[in-house]
Amino acid sequence: MKIYPFQAIYPELELITSVDSFFKSVKHQFEKYRKTGFFKRAAQEAFYIHEITKFGRVYRGVIATSDIQDFLTNKILVHENTLAAKQQTMMELLLDRKAMIKPILVGYDNHTKIDQYLDQYVKNNKPVVVGEFEDSNEQHRFFEMADGDEILKLTNLFNGVKKSYIADGHHRRSTILHLYKSKKFRSDNGVRQSLLTALFPFSDLEIYDFNRVATVFDVISRNELLVRLSKVCKLKILKQPRKPKSKFEITMFFDGEWFSLKWKKKVLQTCKKNKVTLDADLLNQYVFRDILAIEDVKISDRIKYHEGVNGIDNVINAVNNDPKKVAFCVYPVTIDELKKVADNKLDLPPKSTWFEPRIKNGMISEDF
Repeated sequence: MKIYPFQAIYPELELITSVDSFFKSVKHQFEKYRKTGFFKRAAQEAFYIHEITKFGRVYRGVIATSDIQDFLTNKILVHENTLAAKQQTMMELLLDRKAMIKPILVGYDNHTKIDQYLDQYVKNNKPVVVGEFEDSNEQHRFFEMADGDEILKLTNLFNGVKKSYIADGHHRRSTILHLYKSKKFRSDNGVRQSLLTALFPFSDLEIYDFNRVATVFDVISRNELLVRLSKVCKLKILKQPRKPKSKFEITMFFDGEWFSLKWKKKVLQTCKKNKVTLDADLLNQYVFRDILAIEDVKISDRIKYHEGVNGIDNVINAVNNDPKKVAFCVYPVTIDELKKVADNKLDLPPKSTWFEPRIKNGMISEDF
C-alpha cells in the first residue's frame, strides 16, 4: 500500500485544563477551538507513530495518509455497510470543518520488519504529544518521524503490505470517496489524492461485540415474540445476565428476564454454503425482518446499537427505561471472519464490530 507523510494539526495540550471534556466536545467544536488557538499546525510533513496504553497493554500504529486509489482498487478492503443517515451527518461535518479530525482505522497482517522498525524508533525518540485521559484510563503518545531517510524507509516497508482492511471509519471512507468523485475533496493544489489513516497491525487491535436494543412491543406481544423465536431458536431462561458464550448464541433481555437463544439446526443448514455465517446476519433476517418486519436495518430508527466494550449495563438500562424495548447481545466477530467477508467482497451488517483501541477525535488531524 502507498502511504505519504502529511502536515498534521494537533492540540496545544498545555492550554487544555480538562483533556476528557475537551476531546468529548471537539467533534462539534473543532473549528471554534482551532480559531481560539487550541490547535497548531506542524512545521513540516511527517509520519506519526501512535501509541495507546489501555487495558494494561500498549497498542502501536502509524498515522499517515493513504493513497485514495488503494481504497478505490480494494487494496484497502471494506467489510461493512454504511448507514445513510450517519453518512449524511458525516458529510455535513467534513464540509463544515474542511478537515479530517479522526483518521480511518486500517488493520493489516503483522509485518515483522515494520514492527521492528517502529519499536526501534520509539526507543530512540521522545513523543511530541502525550494525552492522558482519566475517564477511560488511557494514554495517547505521538512520535513524529520527519527525517527524509526515515520517511523513505517506512514508506518502502509499507509498500510490502499488499492488502489491508478498514477496521473503523467506513462512513468517513464512503463520504470522502463521494467528495473525491465529485471533485470537492480538495486542497490548494487541486483534488486531494490521499486521506488520513491510522495503520495498526491486527495484533494491536481487538474486536468487541456490538449489541442491539430494538423497539419491539409496539408491534408484537411478549408471548408472540417468544413463540415465534422458538421456531428458529432453542430458548432457555438464564439465571443471571450474560453475553453469549460462543458463536451461534444470542442472549436476549426484557421485562427483567434474560434468555439464551441458540439457532436451530434447520436455520444453520440454510447457511452451509455461505462463505461466512454471522449471528448479526441471522438476527437481521430471522428476527428483525421475519418477526418484526424491519426490512432494512440500515435505515430503521427502531434499532439502536450499543458497543460491547462498555459492558452489559448499558443495554440493561436502555431496556429498563422503555418497556417496548428488547436487548439482543451478539457474540463478537473474529478478525478471520472480518477478513473473509472483505476478501469475498461481502458486507458485515452495520455496527457489527467495535474495535479497540479507539482513535480520539482531534488528537491528530489534517486539512483538506
